[in-house]
Amino acid sequence: MRLTQVAARNLLRRPARTILTVVGIGIAVAVVVALVGVAESLESSFLKLYVDQSVDLVVQRRGGTMQLSKGLTDKLGDQIRAIPGVRGVIGGLMDMVAFEEHGLFMVIVNGWEPDCPVLDRVKILEGRRLQADDRRHVMLGRVLAAQLNKHPGDKIELYAQSFEVIGVFESFSIYENGAAFLLMDELQRQMDRPGQLTGYVIQVEPHGEQRTIDRVGHDIEALDPEVAATPCFDFVHSLKQMKVTRTMAWVVSAIAALLGACGMLNTMAMSVFERRREFGILRAVGWRPRRIVQLVLLESLCLAAAGACLGISVGLTVPVLLTYWPPTAVLVQGDLSFSGVLAGIALALITAVVGAVYPAYSCATIPPVEALRSA
Repeated sequence: MRLTQVAARNLLRRPARTILTVVGIGIAVAVVVALVGVAESLESSFLKLYVDQSVDLVVQRRGGTMQLSKGLTDKLGDQIRAIPGVRGVIGGLMDMVAFEEHGLFMVIVNGWEPDCPVLDRVKILEGRRLQADDRRHVMLGRVLAAQLNKHPGDKIELYAQSFEVIGVFESFSIYENGAAFLLMDELQRQMDRPGQLTGYVIQVEPHGEQRTIDRVGHDIEALDPEVAATPCFDFVHSLKQMKVTRTMAWVVSAIAALLGACGMLNTMAMSVFERRREFGILRAVGWRPRRIVQLVLLESLCLAAAGACLGISVGLTVPVLLTYWPPTAVLVQGDLSFSGVLAGIALALITAVVGAVYPAYSCATIPPVEALRSA
């Protein structure tokens, strides 16, 4: 009889234990795949906001995070435009509001100039875009409009005042689809921040040339020592919110790995203890210790493989489901995470090896006579 057949027979002899072990490993793997996938989706969604606009630099106040409480002057934009190599400068003001009655607590509000390229690139689904003479008017992303059940002509409350919805738009960015757009001066007035912006995004010519990006960034920072000009990838990667998300994902993954390894160790130890007589007979008929170890490891790997398949399937489904849940629909894209899948496979493999090493060694080194006597 082949080793794989023996391993399969041994696992099927205790179906309840086998199923529970597979489910336990599957839960651990699903947690890892889902958390890593969500963390990557958050970062890729935010990075896409800049990459698809051919942005080379993000200019904000120094601080390493989204500076919503301390901004830049609108005069800085004119100074940046005068720097050689700068092709485009887009300034924006950002705030966050809540619509508690709809369960939305971190809705982005962007303020743009009426001639801003951002308003040119979004697709108007209903109504019209903002114009220079609009006051107390707002455009809603399609996801936010659906969550609030609002259409052009309806009213919403922002900053304790009534605003009229004049348009519903669709953007390539999942963040913008869940955001609200106001005119720059209107948002400055509501936030009591006249002449201030949250930051600027800079396009250089030629786009993506590192030497030009470095030079322009240096020239921008020379204008004001409190200003940081950061390449968009480094900016997104360095955000504290992203760092916290990544750290939490890996910390929880490590805990899941530990619990999975303990569960596998318990299962294999019980299985080996109950089959001491069987292993003694196999040793007596000529099985070498190495073959006994291979059998126990193979059983452990089979359990881990089944758990990995279950966990990866569930883990990849979670980010997709989060795209339909209102609080996370504007944060998660539901993309396939190859890193999450690899992390899940690695977790299952580590769990299988760690959980089987000691039981395999203990059963392979016990003398056959002692195994038969103790059974």
